[in-house]
Amino acid sequence: MAQESHGGGQMVPAVVGLPPSPGNDAIYRIGPHDLLEIEVFNVDELSSEERVNEDGSIIMPLIGSVSVGGLTLREAEQRLADILGRTYLQDPQVNIFVSEYASQDVTVVGAVREPGVFPLTGRTTLLQVIALAGGLASLANEDEVVIFRGRGTSHAQAYVVSLDKIQDGNLPDPVLVGDDRVIVSKSGTVVFLKGIVDTLRGFVSFGTL
Repeated sequence: MAQESHGGGQMVPAVVGLPPSPGNDAIYRIGPHDLLEIEVFNVDELSSEERVNEDGSIIMPLIGSVSVGGLTLREAEQRLADILGRTYLQDPQVNIFVSEYASQDVTVVGAVREPGVFPLTGRTTLLQVIALAGGLASLANEDEVVIFRGRGTSHAQAYVVSLDKIQDGNLPDPVLVGDDRVIVSKSGTVVFLKGIVDTLRGFVSFGTL
């Protein structure tokens, strides 16, 4: 098992296997620039699509500015329902969906055609984010792709994943979460972790096998 060292020398293990799925019930908190689809049951004029401002607020028809930043979708629904119930409606029913998760993104570096930072726009898998990065470069090692999750937390982990097995249907395509970092190593490296260090020099550094 490999380990990653960062900052004050804390070692983060790297294991072969898929990262845990966030699941359908993963708690998501609304952030700046998220695009929210807001439905008020049976009141079309109050239903709208709103972009969250930098300060975490949205501008709703009739009721104006409402702060939703940092809230879960259920909490935001309840806040809007409470405001509408005090002002315009009796027992309003509000549903909120995230059309674009603009406040969360993933970083893709290494042997891809267009490395960079990409916003999560809903449920996004590893293969989808590789496609966003322009696909694999010619020297990419499809058997050694690292998903680095939880940097700076006590649960930080690096997962070594085989794209070949995912594409062949032998492994599920893992769902990524905000702040994941995907590192595609190059074929022919003597030790694949060395290739990752070269790619991320100055960002993270890995220990030895």
